[in-house]
Amino acid sequence: MSFKPFSVVAPASTANLGPGYDSLGLALPIYQTVKIEPSDSWRVEYVQREHQTLPGDEKNLIIQTVRHVEKKFNKICPFAKLTVESDIPLSRGLGSSAAAISSGISIADQLLDLSLSQEEKIFLACEMEGHPDNVSASIAGGFTVSRYADGNLDTISVPVSGFSVIVLVPHTTLETKEAREVIPKIVEHRGAVMSSAAGNVLVASLLTGQFNKAGRAMMQDEFHEPHRSSFFPDLADIKKTALAEGAFAVTISGAGPSIAVYAENVNARHVASELESKFEDYTIHNLLPSDKGTVLYERNENHLFA
Repeated sequence: MSFKPFSVVAPASTANLGPGYDSLGLALPIYQTVKIEPSDSWRVEYVQREHQTLPGDEKNLIIQTVRHVEKKFNKICPFAKLTVESDIPLSRGLGSSAAAISSGISIADQLLDLSLSQEEKIFLACEMEGHPDNVSASIAGGFTVSRYADGNLDTISVPVSGFSVIVLVPHTTLETKEAREVIPKIVEHRGAVMSSAAGNVLVASLLTGQFNKAGRAMMQDEFHEPHRSSFFPDLADIKKTALAEGAFAVTISGAGPSIAVYAENVNARHVASELESKFEDYTIHNLLPSDKGTVLYERNENHLFA
């Protein structure tokens, strides 16, 4: 069985935003593009050198995701060659795995003619990832608020504007598994209450453009950031510099090791410039949130599937 070649484009994302642990995500305009064409076997080829260590066979996360969808719907996709070009750095807390999972679901959806809804795609992604923060943002775009538990998913995507995310990406990597292992399984009651309250204020204030209030809430996490602080020797200095120069919040991006600095658009360029001059060991991206999630295009026609 053959098919017309097509492409899938998935964005990077930052997750948690402080106290929104495993539930809040934000899509960012750094992209992974997968070109899909008929083949006599499944194989994956990466363009960038950084990604050459990733498996090119059925151990690849994109193909594993396709297999997961096949199993769910008891259908088999035709073989395909995947050519992946990605600007999303690996193991840096910017949703590279989520983008791969999002792409795999869109590929299977197209090859199997499933016509999945956005929420159905996010649910499948949660089954793969275990939590909805990055995958919801990668699939839906925008600012996502989600809960996935006991086989049930509730997720909302909202466009946001008025602020930028300045991402400091170190040259070192940090595996999500390692960053999760330091988080205690049981959270002290008062800490959980206060962090939940901060997360609630964060959502409401970010959606209403009250960025100073959002920033205060984003800096009041007790779920994960205090337990991960030993992985981030520069975090305190980055916070001090960024806040002094006009940023309204600084958080760990996902599990790290990237750091996300939030600033109103009027201040973002200045904040990014000051951070670049002081923290030379980081690659710094000054980004606007992306309202666009994962999209599928016909090859060579720049046509977006409905």
